Order: sequence, then structure tokens, then C-alpha cells
Amino acid sequence: MAMGLIAGLILVGGAAGLAWQRAHPARPAAVRPVRTAIVTRGTFPITARIGGTTSARNFANITAPKLTVPESDRPMTLMMLAESGTLVKQGQIIAQFDPQSTADHLDDTRDGLHLRQNTLAKVRANLDLQIEVLVQNLRKAKSKLDKARLDQRTIAVRSQIQVAKFQIAVEEAQAEYDALQSDLPLQIASQTALLRIYELTTEIEQIHVDRHQRDMDKLTLHAPTQGMVVVRQMHRHGGENVTYAVGDRLSPGSLLMQVVDQRTMQVESLVNQAEYGQFRIGQHARVRLDAYPEAEYEGRVYSIGSMATAPGRQGAWLRTIPVRVQIDDPDARMLPDLTASAEVLVDQVENALIVPAEALIEENGQTFVQVQKGDTVERRAVTGARIHGARAALLEGVSEGDVVVLDQAPR
Repeated sequence: MAMGLIAGLILVGGAAGLAWQRAHPARPAAVRPVRTAIVTRGTFPITARIGGTTSARNFANITAPKLTVPESDRPMTLMMLAESGTLVKQGQIIAQFDPQSTADHLDDTRDGLHLRQNTLAKVRANLDLQIEVLVQNLRKAKSKLDKARLDQRTIAVRSQIQVAKFQIAVEEAQAEYDALQSDLPLQIASQTALLRIYELTTEIEQIHVDRHQRDMDKLTLHAPTQGMVVVRQMHRHGGENVTYAVGDRLSPGSLLMQVVDQRTMQVESLVNQAEYGQFRIGQHARVRLDAYPEAEYEGRVYSIGSMATAPGRQGAWLRTIPVRVQIDDPDARMLPDLTASAEVLVDQVENALIVPAEALIEENGQTFVQVQKGDTVERRAVTGARIHGARAALLEGVSEGDVVVLDQAPR
């Protein structure tokens, strides 16, 4: 009886399953649509992407001034500084350093100059007086000589003793006059030389004052050209890099900022030596900035290096060559030291047949594509295939408007 019950249950279950299958027939398996693309004809550009940083071809480095005052190697304090990104005109003040110590030394040198000028005036007056005394003495000697000669003319009515006295007087007056007359140029030359010494010392002190006056002028920095201010960074203890600001102290000669001409911006890049040969000066490029992904600029290859260099010891086997791309239409967002990339047009195929690269099939050294003809697919050999990115350029084998299959049929 139990066996009969089990058999009945099986029959009932089978009938129920058959009824469910009839009510829910099996659906056919879904067929994945074949992906296709249309062959187009046109110019096929081939580009090379390079990365680098922006810079300006024309710029001026602004450094902390080197002074001639005592202890000129000591740091100087910034009192005024133009903000980074400020557009300035030529001659505009862009920075000032604390002038107090230089001004104090300048006052000291001016005092020394005034003292030497007063001494020079006194010496000049004394020398003029001494020369005038010498001239007066010469005049007296000449008068004495003239008188002795006049007395000598009266010897006809004089005794022999008086004649002898007159003769001796003339000789003495002549000797005195000759001595003074020959000594006067020497005395004048000596006094003039002494005066020149004082004049030279005064001129040296004037040069000293002028030098420190130029030091004062150096403490105020002016823009040597028009452009944008880019303030540099300083390294502080602890490894922190911060931009220079008012109150910071700089050693003479330290790079403070750059004034860059934004009209001459470029992208500086290093190209692997294996890719160097495809670049030529004048090639068109499209430049993008990582900081502004939506921005795009026109450019061209401006210069190509002539010597390969190694980036460092770890990559001594790798050689790179510098390539610079000039940006033709920079704007205010184009700052120095931004990371950038450039798509350089290194070649292009004219009147090419263009298909997606995934439509190509490589077999036994030949290239094929599958062309759709109604419900059938025809395999064709193609020539001159050049792949760049996701597209390929063909010379022959297909026609413009043909539909190629992207999904390769299993072999």
C-alpha cells in the first residue's frame, strides 16, 4: 500500500511539472548585438604627449641686495613685499628692506665728509695765504734790488768805500731775489701737491658717501620689467617651506622673487631619447594644465636640446633631452611651476581611411578587417595600417562608408 501511495505522488508531481512547463515555455538565449563602425576618410593626426612644468622664457630674478656697509653679510629684514601674482609695471616698487643700520652708517660717513670738506677749505685758505706771502717777499726782494741798483748809479759822486757797499748791496739783493724767484715755483708746486692730497681724501670720502647712498637705494627694489610677481619660498627649521613675507630675514644674494613676462610662457619637458627623433621645432601642440583641467592652450615646439642627460645616479642608463613648448595664448591662470602636459602633433596622414583600432585583425604578419555585407561578413586585407590611440589609419582595403565589425569572429 505504501508503494502505491509513492507511485501516485510521483505521477501527480510529473503531471504538475508538465503543466507548469506548458504554461511557462522556455525563452531563447539572448543574442548579443554585433558592434560595428563606419569607415571615414580624413586627416589622421599622430600626437605625442609630453609632461613638464610651466615657466617663462623672459623673466628677471630679484635677489636680496649686496651692500658695502660693515658686516654686509648679515641678514636684512623685509619691510614691504608685493604679493605673489601681482601684476607690476617697470620701475614699480616691489620690495623694501629695513634701512636703519645702513642709514646710521650713511650719517656717519656724511659727518666724516663734512669734516674733510671743512679741513680742505681751511688748508686751501692757508695755502693761498702762504703763496701770497711768498709773492710779497719776492716783490720786496725786487724792490730792494731796484733800490740797490739806483744807489749804484750814484757812484760817480761817492767815495770808494760807498761804491764798494753799493756793489755788495746789489749783489746781495740780486742773490736774494734770484733765490726767491727760483724757490717760488717749488713752493707753489709743493703747496699745490699738499692741497691735492686733501682734495683726494675728500673725494675718496665723497665716493664713500655715494657708495652707501647707493646701498640705501638698493634697499628699495624696483621691477626691472613689467610682468607678474612670483615670490619664492624659504626653508625653515623643521622642514617647512613657506613663501617669503614681511618680517622675514634674507641673506644678501638670496633669491627673493621673480618678475615673469606672462606673454612668454612655455612648458619645459624632458623627452626620452627613444622618442626624441619625432620632435621638430615649429610642431603644433595643445597644452593643458593639471590645475585647470578645463583650460586648453595653443602652442608650438620652441626649442629642442642637442645633448642628452641622465636624471641621476639611479637612472644613469636613462637619457633624456629637453623640449620646450611655447604657449601662444597664455592667460592670467598661466603661472610658473605648474604641472602641465602638451599633445604635440608629430605627424599626420592625409586622406586616410579611419577605423577603430579594435577593428584590426593581425594574422601571419598581415592585417585584416571584417566588412559587413548585409547579413554576411567579409574579411579583407588592408595596407598601411597606422595605429594611434583608439583609432587606426588605412591606405587601402576598405572604402569610405564601409561598415566594419569590431567584435572579432572566433576562428
